[in-house]
Amino acid sequence: MRKLTRELLDHLPHDDPGAMRSRRDLRRINFFMGNERWIASAIPANTRHITEYGAGEGHLLTRLAGKFPQAEITAYDLAPRPAHLPPSVKWTQGDLFTQAPPAHGGTLIANLFLHHFTDPQLAELGAWMRGFDTLLINEPHRARLPVLLGKIAAPFVHPITRHDMRVSIEAGFRRGELAAALGLDHLVQESVSWGGSIRIFAQRSM
Repeated sequence: MRKLTRELLDHLPHDDPGAMRSRRDLRRINFFMGNERWIASAIPANTRHITEYGAGEGHLLTRLAGKFPQAEITAYDLAPRPAHLPPSVKWTQGDLFTQAPPAHGGTLIANLFLHHFTDPQLAELGAWMRGFDTLLINEPHRARLPVLLGKIAAPFVHPITRHDMRVSIEAGFRRGELAAALGLDHLVQESVSWGGSIRIFAQRSM
């Protein structure tokens, strides 16, 4: 059963020194897990629109803006727009549940973001997703291997990161859980990575 507990990083101001160190840790963890590489490789080459839920510091979108110069890119996050973000990226700050989904469809990305929500909230987000052609979702896999990898990494990361890794794995998903919670009407391909992620590649039925 999923255990949903708020992570420490959720409570801290964006410019808190501990939060800033923890976000650096998360970038390294993301790199180690290969999450952004998988997302960048899975986006359809002809996509015209890319949207990210929970864009954070915008590092993934900065990378994608260079790889997909033809695409319109939109980000949603509670945090303010990062200063380094390319001007071509549209940034929408605020609560996602108060925002209307973009009408253009295209590719939607959610990277280590959806495990923060309850099942009723995920159902609401699933309805938000239905207009997108392609979904790329990467979340913690709730299993023994990610727990072991977290313990190995613990001495090398900030205490906030150490705490939040455990919490995020406990709030993660097993096979089938996330697609069911979202109520996806897309054709879903689900996989588990060696680095501790559960991944969904889904395309809307035509």
